[in-house]
Amino acid sequence: MHIESVSCIDDLRRAALARIPRFAYTFLAGGAGNDAGVRRNEQELARLLFAPVGMATGRVDTSVRLFGRTYAQPFGFAPVGMANLAWAGCDLMLAETAQRESLPYVISTAASTELEELAARAPDNCWFQLYMLRDDELNFALLDRVAAAGIEVLAVTVDTPVRSRRNGSIRERFEQPFQPHPRFVLDVARHPRWALRTARAGMPNLMNYSRYVEGGDIHKVAAFMKAQSRGGVSWDDIAMLRRRWKGPLVVKGILDAADATRAAREGADAVWVSNHGGRQLESAPATISVLPAVREAVGTLPVLFDSGVRGGEDIVKAGALGATMAFCGRAPIFGAAAFGAAGVAKAHAVLADEVRTTLAQIGCRRFADLSPAFIHRGEPGQGERGRAAPAARAA
Repeated sequence: MHIESVSCIDDLRRAALARIPRFAYTFLAGGAGNDAGVRRNEQELARLLFAPVGMATGRVDTSVRLFGRTYAQPFGFAPVGMANLAWAGCDLMLAETAQRESLPYVISTAASTELEELAARAPDNCWFQLYMLRDDELNFALLDRVAAAGIEVLAVTVDTPVRSRRNGSIRERFEQPFQPHPRFVLDVARHPRWALRTARAGMPNLMNYSRYVEGGDIHKVAAFMKAQSRGGVSWDDIAMLRRRWKGPLVVKGILDAADATRAAREGADAVWVSNHGGRQLESAPATISVLPAVREAVGTLPVLFDSGVRGGEDIVKAGALGATMAFCGRAPIFGAAAFGAAGVAKAHAVLADEVRTTLAQIGCRRFADLSPAFIHRGEPGQGERGRAAPAARAA
């Protein structure tokens, strides 16, 4: 497929599947168990229909004001660990696109490029996602690096108490500690462009941890991570981070209204509705199904959203049900795997155009004006509109 023929994110996904080794695609695209949670996120978003209000409009405003900044689009790039498996340099491509297009880009603790280098490429748009370690001194050292790099927004992930079982990666034998095997070698050999690019750049490593591990190779870093597993994040941990971190603090991995309320009480500046893209608990609810209750619980506090976003209509649906901003993980990764930096730019362009077109079609001039009234609540053809919005969203 030529990039000019790409019409949607699924086109990028299919091109990525053809271009990179199967083990890499499975790691990046797969989820917990047999991927039922990944499919549920997508299916529940697809099930929602719009209720266009009034006459369609041609001019729309897609900008979002959040944490004192104005972003050009109501979506950002979600944190993705080991993104350079998709294509060497993927992390940098994401950061550079985010800076150029005025989107938030959330650096993963498990990124395959050091946070300092990424922050330098996107000085106005980088956030940082934290996996808390067992050793708080290491957590504090990492936070000091984040602050020194000029990153203002911290998102702490709370939905990874243990490592999940991802059957696709188990079948591909791409598990830690990883050991090369004949099928892996054959898989790489069948994708020479990926193999050559990766050989030149070096096999991806967990670069934000590597400086804390003598030798720093991937096997030692993986063992370090396993030993440093915190086994869950407590509310005391959130309170500690709130005292330590001076900028906006986001609690990521919320699926329950009571947890959202508690996060706000502990001083969170936003809550992030997420089930880790279906990668942690296979039978977790679809995030779009819990979003309205979380929005109602926290009032005007910003609510971020991810998991299952594969197009601009999904972003607008999330906005209508209370999301201040949506985040995409797999979409730009598919772009990088399919066409490198041009593919990341294509993923952004597709999503941005779909958001603009959708807002125009449903008669909403500003993303910030979306409400449940734009969601169809009856059977097709019945014309029943959504209920009134539970609360206005914070700017």
